[in-house]
Amino acid sequence: MQVVDKGLVLRETPYKEADVMLSVLTECGGKLSVLARGAKRKGSRVSAGIQLLTYSEFTLYESGGRYTLNEAEPVEMFFGIRNDIVKLALASYFAEVLEQAADEESINPELLRLGLNSLYALAKTSISQEKIKAVFELKVADLSGYTPNVFGCSCCGSVDDIVAFDIRNGALLCKACNNGYHKRIDAGAVDAMRFILREDIKRIFSFNIGNESMKLLSAATDEYLRIHFDRNFKTNTFYKGLL
Repeated sequence: MQVVDKGLVLRETPYKEADVMLSVLTECGGKLSVLARGAKRKGSRVSAGIQLLTYSEFTLYESGGRYTLNEAEPVEMFFGIRNDIVKLALASYFAEVLEQAADEESINPELLRLGLNSLYALAKTSISQEKIKAVFELKVADLSGYTPNVFGCSCCGSVDDIVAFDIRNGALLCKACNNGYHKRIDAGAVDAMRFILREDIKRIFSFNIGNESMKLLSAATDEYLRIHFDRNFKTNTFYKGLL
């Protein structure tokens, strides 16, 4: 059966002499493993469309739940990322996280939207990398079922004097209830978290907070994703080593 779908290449792995196995996050089929036969041969017609972090239209042949690539036409290659090693490292982190978050047995088009919007912001806007990374981390956690409660103190319900974020339980604590063992946070970072969680993905970068609040937000989302995915992402370690 022939299938046509658009998707983002999250990983490419050499397979046999000239073949490549792709992990693709698609609009309609979720995460798919796709065999691209002869993709490494010189002059291959699909080589541009199967590059890592390329959004392409794929024509696939499906048989018994296995997919083989027939055609791959690039839609967006995010050239603004490919000539900058730091941006490429951050984009590779996004790809590793998306592959971990996506489930081959379920379809979550919002994950793809988040990935594409984050790559677009990184490649084509002046939004800071720190902000793009923090927004991506919190939203991907949300879409993966790890939504934190950021609308009041988890102990007393107060919405005032929020000073800490309980990473493991995904909850806020006010000054009176904080025992001092949690991630420090401030009002600006809390407002940003609330905005990210409630807004549509196309608008999630449309907020402004001060530099100190941004640092607190960034530290919180980085650790929150690592703890709840129970994984140290190698691409994140590499990215932070470049800064």
